[in-house]
Amino acid sequence: IARCPTFGGRAKSFNADKARAVPGVKEVVQIDPIAAGANSAGGVAVVAENTWAAMQGRDALQIEWDLGPNASESSESLSQKFGELIAKPGTVIRNDGDAEGALANATRKVEATYDLPLLAHATMEPMNCTVDVRADSAEAWVPTQGPDWAMSAIAQITKIPREKINVHTTLMGGGFGRRYQADFVVEAAQVSKAIGKPVQVVWTREDDMQHDFYRQATRQSLAAALDDSGKLVAWRHRIVSTSIRAFWDPPDRAKPAQQEVGSAAFIPYSASNYRVEYANPPSGIPVAWWRSVEDSMSGFTVESFVDELAHAAKQDPVEFRLKLIGEPRKEPNVLWPEARALDTVRHATVIRLAAQKSGWGSAMSAGHGRGIAATYAFDTYVAQVAEVSVAADGKVHVDRIVCAVDCGRVINPDQVKAQMESAIIYALSAALHGEITIANGAVQQNNFNDYEVLRMPEAPKIEVFIVPSDADPSGMGEPGVPPTAPAVANAIFAATGKRVRRLPIRASDLSA
Repeated sequence: IARCPTFGGRAKSFNADKARAVPGVKEVVQIDPIAAGANSAGGVAVVAENTWAAMQGRDALQIEWDLGPNASESSESLSQKFGELIAKPGTVIRNDGDAEGALANATRKVEATYDLPLLAHATMEPMNCTVDVRADSAEAWVPTQGPDWAMSAIAQITKIPREKINVHTTLMGGGFGRRYQADFVVEAAQVSKAIGKPVQVVWTREDDMQHDFYRQATRQSLAAALDDSGKLVAWRHRIVSTSIRAFWDPPDRAKPAQQEVGSAAFIPYSASNYRVEYANPPSGIPVAWWRSVEDSMSGFTVESFVDELAHAAKQDPVEFRLKLIGEPRKEPNVLWPEARALDTVRHATVIRLAAQKSGWGSAMSAGHGRGIAATYAFDTYVAQVAEVSVAADGKVHVDRIVCAVDCGRVINPDQVKAQMESAIIYALSAALHGEITIANGAVQQNNFNDYEVLRMPEAPKIEVFIVPSDADPSGMGEPGVPPTAPAVANAIFAATGKRVRRLPIRASDLSA
């Protein structure tokens, strides 16, 4: 399927003669964009006897595109919007005490701003789907994280009752949230319905990279006040990001902050003056759930900033965190009241365990550093200590990551360790390499040559330690991602004295 390179564009006209002349090509079909739950870009489908012929036929299409309403959007324009919004108060998400007043009167104030880019899911297996639409029924074979959603998408396209649709859920080469989407299922259903035969839609890597639903981009500004003993007096956190809920929901029902703030609204660190604000810029860039969703962003900013506060207070980062946690308490999730509250005792436990197992405090040679971060996501507590080496040219190698996890009662320890290892590798790919950039309303990256993932020589030694618990089991597929990037960034500071405030980590930032 040929899809418009810009978000929201569509085919204005096309000449299919050259495509039909390719041996093996059988049909050329235009399919419409689909909004709402399916959210498919539409385009021109070339149907052939085999994948190669279909690809060659697509290359031969002569299409004139209507580039649509988002053709002027770019990374630069988005950054400008971020700058305008971060400079002023946003919608208040939480407001305890008087953070603004406390900051205004503070004798010791720390401020920092962090930038995180759009990210692709980059699953090893690009999107694909097989659908057979018949007169009164349909059958599909889908590598999907949400077979019920795939069924609903087929029903939306075909008007066939759901009970007449059979979805076979196959194995999949990576999901990470991408395979919750139904756009590729919609395409297969549209083409099968149009030609009256079963079809398999196959995406190329370039299709997959340029027509994803991306992890949101964000700029976050934090300010805190410390007293003379290093106690946290005030905390203000401003978040600006492209919004999942603003993209997917009708404007009258959208709650833009719902999946953008996450645990930033209920940190484990005690502050009587605590304010969190959110703003979202208008954007046509499709965004959706990426492994650990908003916690991948809030985890980086909060844990990087806490490390900056520890340095300002001239205290050890582990001891400083434990002091800020303070007395045992439960912090409710103010955005999702039905979710479990953050238990500070369990949070402190994983911090202590990761520090102990890593040999925290032992000497390291020049150019090497050790950093810690701890996050609470999907009802699971994870702390990680990263050990890094930084070369004179600024190139970073992550040598070791020690991970402590409390996910409640453990059913299968090997699965817990595998999920943590997978999450750490996934998070390192993003921290060291990941960045999607936009120019003229289109993604600039094409393949793994310009959107790199972690290679085997870059992989660190990973050690995972599980906290014994009788608590109810909790999430494991995603909580290992959020603490990885801040632990690495904090280790880089320990090695070089330079703070990482934008991702991916760039050698040029460290060698300057």
